This record gives sequence, C-alpha cells and structure tokens, in this order.
Amino acid sequence: MLAAELPDMSLRRLSRACVLLFAVSTAFPVTAGIIPADTMPRWLGYADVGVAGLLVGVALAVTAKSRDRVTDKDRLSAFHLSQMLVSLIPMLLVVFFLAGDRINWQVLIIGVAWRGWLLLYTLPCLIAANEDRLS
Repeated sequence: MLAAELPDMSLRRLSRACVLLFAVSTAFPVTAGIIPADTMPRWLGYADVGVAGLLVGVALAVTAKSRDRVTDKDRLSAFHLSQMLVSLIPMLLVVFFLAGDRINWQVLIIGVAWRGWLLLYTLPCLIAANEDRLS
C-alpha cells in the first residue's frame, strides 16, 4: 500500500503513532538484552518482528507524506534533538562496563542501532508532521 493510499488518518496522528511505535519497538531489544535467552518466550520474538515491521511502514509513510513540508526550522529542531539523543551512547558505554556479561549486547545493540538510525532519518519529517501548519 502506498503512502497516498493510507486510510484517512491525519498526518499528525500518524506521526504520533510512529513515535509510540518507536517507544514500544525499542522496548523489545532492551527486554531481550536483559532476559536470558533460554527463558524468553517465543511469542516475544514474533511480536518484536511484527511491531518492527509496523514501525518501518509507518515511519516510511510519515516520511513520504511530509517530506515536501520539511523546513529549515524542522531540520534545525531535528538536529538539536538528535544531539540530545546521541548523548545516550556514552550512557550505553557506562552500562556496558557496569553490567558486562549480564546483558546480551548482540541483541541489544543490533536492535537499538537500526531503530536509532530510523529515528534520526525520519526526525525532520516527524517534527514537520506535528506542526500546526499541516492540520
């Protein structure tokens, strides 16, 4: 389904759903990194893939629908927000040194890395989609 064919949902609501999906989707690799692999229920992996697929679809739809509306102000806001988000990387290093082998880093880093890239890629469009000028 193309972005233009999406049901009649406002762009603002779609972008807010995208932000919620980012939060929910990021919880999966965090949980999988903390819970021992042998005790993790199988359905959690299926749910992770389902929510991740939905996140990618919604993020691409928001990007496609709002790309032409992104202004320099939106890009600057995205840059400032991305600078705050990048500060989380040293915090992960601290957790790595403190928690060590108690966290499954292969699962956590892979899951957080691509979600982080997708967030940074779509951030200007998410900001533009939430502006009053699009209502």
